[in-house]
Amino acid sequence: MDPREKVIPLSPRAPLDTLRRPIHDLRISVMDRCNFRCPYCMPRETFHESYRFLKSSERLDFDEILRLARVFVRAGVKKLRITGGEPLLRPNLPDLIGDLTQLPGVEDIALTTNGILLAKYATELKAAGLNRITVSLDTLDPAVFAKMSGGFGGVGDVLEGIEAARRAGLAPIKINTVVQRGVNDHTLMDLLAHFRGTGVIVRFIEYMDVGTRNHWNAALVVPSRELATRSFGRTTATVWFCARSATPA
Repeated sequence: MDPREKVIPLSPRAPLDTLRRPIHDLRISVMDRCNFRCPYCMPRETFHESYRFLKSSERLDFDEILRLARVFVRAGVKKLRITGGEPLLRPNLPDLIGDLTQLPGVEDIALTTNGILLAKYATELKAAGLNRITVSLDTLDPAVFAKMSGGFGGVGDVLEGIEAARRAGLAPIKINTVVQRGVNDHTLMDLLAHFRGTGVIVRFIEYMDVGTRNHWNAALVVPSRELATRSFGRTTATVWFCARSATPA
């Protein structure tokens, strides 16, 4: 431990959330930037070329992230999830994951990504100690994908990343699919059919407001009950329904 660190004794009782449940999970955002401009999350008209993201010097460095993670683990956290922005844009991310796996008390480390860079890093991430991965993928239709990603990336690159993660041994692999009425809801069955029998878990997520930045419209929401009615009986894929979850990252 760094001798300059001031250790403050923690209560022996784990902190509780507002529903009196112990807090076991911690999400760590390592990057505010993203290489997509999904309209429901980072719309291009808001996050444009002149938008001021954090400078490298303004982000938590890896030592600071480790210090914070250590504090949360002492308070009862057991699972860590690395997120962004797009976390794979953060240089040397496998090094951080490797350091986090060495913290006593950490039982599980996962990562959420849009998958564009996953083929490049999957093996290295697994070697560093990453256990599992969640990939944001809203459709397999190229035109719909382009609309929902803000015109960045391609379906083929994401699928290649998912396959690379499977070969590397990352498991389980989960797919987060944000569903918008009239945008991608007509493509969901094709997505389920693609992952049928692969062990990949597909999770449909209700489109939600993320703080006045994504022009949220209730008319675009497809409730989880409706999604379940559409899906059950039509697929043998593993499907989860997440009502009003956070944004995919």
